[in-house]
Amino acid sequence: MNLRKKYLDKLRNEQILANFYTDNYDESDYGFVVDYNDDFLLIEKFDDECNYDGFTIFFLSNISRIRWSGNDIDSISKLIDYSKRQLDKINIDLTSIQTILEGISKTFNHLTVHVQDLDKGICFIGKIHEMDDHFVVIHEFGTMSSLDRKFILLGMEDITRIDACGQYENNLIRLFNL
Repeated sequence: MNLRKKYLDKLRNEQILANFYTDNYDESDYGFVVDYNDDFLLIEKFDDECNYDGFTIFFLSNISRIRWSGNDIDSISKLIDYSKRQLDKINIDLTSIQTILEGISKTFNHLTVHVQDLDKGICFIGKIHEMDDHFVVIHEFGTMSSLDRKFILLGMEDITRIDACGQYENNLIRLFNL
């Protein structure tokens, strides 16, 4: 057993809060490991203010480091309202990007798709309109200020991260009365 698998198992089995870094995209996220395989990592995410922020699926290869324990993370862990956790809602097949998109869409009916290799700040929030093995069409929600609905075609190979059920996404759902 390699060290990464050993400690991902430990974090998942003991439900230890960790900080996951994707240094190539200048991001870090606090969360609990829900599931993983050789390619993908699914976490239940909390923000820096200890608020529940949905689920994130990373390509495991994009995770540059994982940190747990220590004063900062232990303090955040103590302040999290564990009643907000939604582990019973999530059962996503992590076999491929396609099965992940299908599972997130079926479970939450909306998602956020990141294309960070093209631009670190770009993501698209919406509902899957149609999908095949190479492309996905998303009916976007637009921003809170624009509330503009449009469609976008994305290549599966451009997707670097998928989020669902986060605070911002849930607020958009409420604004659109969906």
